[in-house]
Amino acid sequence: KRSSSSLRRMLASSLRVSSAKINGVARRLMSTCDVALVGCGVPGRGMGWYHAKQIIDGEIPSAKLTDIVEPWFLGGGASGPGGKEFAEFKAMCEPKGIRFHKSISDMPKAQGKKMAMICTRTADMPQFFSEAIDNGCSHIFLEKPGAPTVAELESMASKAAAAKVGVFMGYNKNVTKYVTKGREALAKVKNGHFTLVHHNAYKANELDECFERNAEGLLKNMAIHELALLVTFFNAKADTLKG
Repeated sequence: KRSSSSLRRMLASSLRVSSAKINGVARRLMSTCDVALVGCGVPGRGMGWYHAKQIIDGEIPSAKLTDIVEPWFLGGGASGPGGKEFAEFKAMCEPKGIRFHKSISDMPKAQGKKMAMICTRTADMPQFFSEAIDNGCSHIFLEKPGAPTVAELESMASKAAAAKVGVFMGYNKNVTKYVTKGREALAKVKNGHFTLVHHNAYKANELDECFERNAEGLLKNMAIHELALLVTFFNAKADTLKG
């Protein structure tokens, strides 16, 4: 007959072994994927920079940032607005083993699983997309809208399919709590309406630069989030829309 203290020791030992086994399985299941960021932008403002920060800060355990491709700030924009902030960000990243390149062709070819995260201006995305595939990337994450035209998106999709490259495009509003709660509330109201409103915190003196950088316009660059919601959850299609 064992004492209670003996049973407690046995239980504690068993829990430690179980925990170790579970953690070991979790580590094996969660393999990391190398990530190359294409288009960092200005630190603190560029969407590419935000994605890089999330990986560097460990918010995405399955991702390892290995490369940053930044043609502008490693080229003609180095001494212009944002150049100093980018240089400081580069100096912070390099000791972590993150490599910087002026172009995708300068980046070592992928030897295994690697995702290119393309966060450049929309007009430049098709070219960078093609170069990332040629560089051997196995997966591509595209910031919206991915290309200026549907024809270009279709061409990109064909090239990716031929190369067996997985392509993903994230629309964060599809998974936000406020949209989920709004849809749940709408389901309880007969003949209810769901209004989508888009806000951006640009100041009046920043709009010129914003529109120049996002030349594809409000519909494709900003309202595209709401269009994605309409298509995903409200069965909006070209043949169901009314003028």
